[in-house]
Amino acid sequence: MSEAIENLSVILLTLRNKLLVIAGVLITGVIISFQFTGPLIEKMTVDLLPEGAKLVYVSPLEVMMLELKLSIIMGVLLTLPLIAFYAYRAISKRYSIKIPTSIGKSQFLFLCLAVVIMFVIGASYSYFLMLPIFLKFLYIDAAESGVTATYSIFKFISFIATTTAIFGLVFELPIILTFLTRNGFVKYRTLATYRKHIYILFLVSGATITPPDAFSQVMVAVPMVVFFEISMVIVRLIGVKNKLSKPDPSATAVGITKRN
Repeated sequence: MSEAIENLSVILLTLRNKLLVIAGVLITGVIISFQFTGPLIEKMTVDLLPEGAKLVYVSPLEVMMLELKLSIIMGVLLTLPLIAFYAYRAISKRYSIKIPTSIGKSQFLFLCLAVVIMFVIGASYSYFLMLPIFLKFLYIDAAESGVTATYSIFKFISFIATTTAIFGLVFELPIILTFLTRNGFVKYRTLATYRKHIYILFLVSGATITPPDAFSQVMVAVPMVVFFEISMVIVRLIGVKNKLSKPDPSATAVGITKRN
């Protein structure tokens, strides 16, 4: 556990030193994404608003703030690969990990392709399967109680965008955990030991990003648990390929600070 905390400290130190670069990519992504938020909101409304429900805005700046939030979400998604690269490089320097050039490029391209594909699958599951089912369920449940469904456009679209982005990231679990264990950053035994804690984290996440009902929370939490278990099976079958050597004294946190 202490070693994991030390590795996290090294990663945070590296990210702090690269903060200007990360901020630059984030701001650029937000500015570019902002141009597409209008058509995106319209498409989400057409695709997912239950028939008979209505969208309203309750404050003059609500639509503009919604567009800003969507652009920030897309900007963060564009920035995550850069953050992951800096984090990997920080740990690689700490343990003096060297990947052979002959296989490095092919593995990198395959990894990038797999990451994109899994994100698209996860986002598609959320947008085309999960969200239509339980948005309709919630609408019918409200209608049977004699309530007219009038949604705030900010809350409705924000919920859709946040849930879709989160599921895109959740579907990356098999790739992330396999990569970490293959390179010796995380041990299978550690993941198995904290399995129950991870389940609780998934349930809390489901309760945080969904409406306060058990159905929607389960719809979010169950795929997280399933993909975690799929990741565990893959990790157990593949095993650890590269064991980490002891940290290089020259690659301590202070050394990383000077090089960056």
